[in-house]
Amino acid sequence: MKLGKLYVDGLGVFEGESIGSDVFSQGEMVFTTSPSGYLKSITDPSYSGQILVFSFPFIGSYGVGEKGESGRPMVRGVVMNHVPELMKSEFSEYLERWGVPGIITKDTRRIVDYIRVNGNRLGSFGTKRFDDPYKTNLVDGALEGEVMSGGNILLVDLGLKRNILKFLENYSVSVIPYNRINIGLVEKADGVIVSNGPGDPTHPDLSLFVNKLKSMIEIKPVLGICLGHQLISLSLGMKTEKMKFGHRSINHPVEDLKTGRIGITTHNHGFSVVFDGTKGAEERYRSLNDGTNEGIMGKNFLTSQFHPEGGPGPRDELGVFEDFGRMLRER
Repeated sequence: MKLGKLYVDGLGVFEGESIGSDVFSQGEMVFTTSPSGYLKSITDPSYSGQILVFSFPFIGSYGVGEKGESGRPMVRGVVMNHVPELMKSEFSEYLERWGVPGIITKDTRRIVDYIRVNGNRLGSFGTKRFDDPYKTNLVDGALEGEVMSGGNILLVDLGLKRNILKFLENYSVSVIPYNRINIGLVEKADGVIVSNGPGDPTHPDLSLFVNKLKSMIEIKPVLGICLGHQLISLSLGMKTEKMKFGHRSINHPVEDLKTGRIGITTHNHGFSVVFDGTKGAEERYRSLNDGTNEGIMGKNFLTSQFHPEGGPGPRDELGVFEDFGRMLRER
């Protein structure tokens, strides 16, 4: 067994079995309570810049054959309590192939409890060195780089999850990175979807795109998901704030304030929108756990902080894609 060390700012050092790549890596420590979909979590672009702690004690039971949310791991490291011996080498080789370190330790509950009380902290593998990942533009590192053209629905990539495309199978879709979008492309499309992604929505590198969103929501129906929701809210003049430890799981109850429906939804975000009803939007969705805003709507736009594509997790998406389709038809 190869020993590894994980350093957690403010909590100390943890020793355990090292799996994956034996490299230095550092990032923000976050946790998920999801018992399944671990490969989807590891490949989720919204986890870019973060070391992911699995609070569920048994991870890796079905190997790495599941289709991911992107083509490669996006986390900077993984922390687990137990990986079955039958799958451990396969899991470790997968992480090593992509240069991702991991550690198996019985102290996952202690780490998660510390985060819940004190908020997200920085962590590092191998060497005690902490750098704030939010100082960099994490979106650029999460882009798939794949461009799809010719469709009438424009999907703007900020680190999109592949599962979104499954809900758009009845549409002809073009995919384009956020930094290549222009109003001319928007005018030719029937509608626009602004994807999820990682990082601080107020990062200066995203300000130009936020300004473009002001024009987009005036001329075409726009759907924003997760980071897309935050950026659209910023374009309207609202503010965002960093959460204590975020929402990252598959079991968060959300209320649709328009219909009264409640959905059990998938989440992965560390920032939330401070809703302001004077900025030209209505509050559409709200978390039943902590009351934070989960989406807004207006004449030509709809947003959701949760992931309506629901992978991993339930498909209880509260009709977000249906409402977007209705907006397209009415347009």
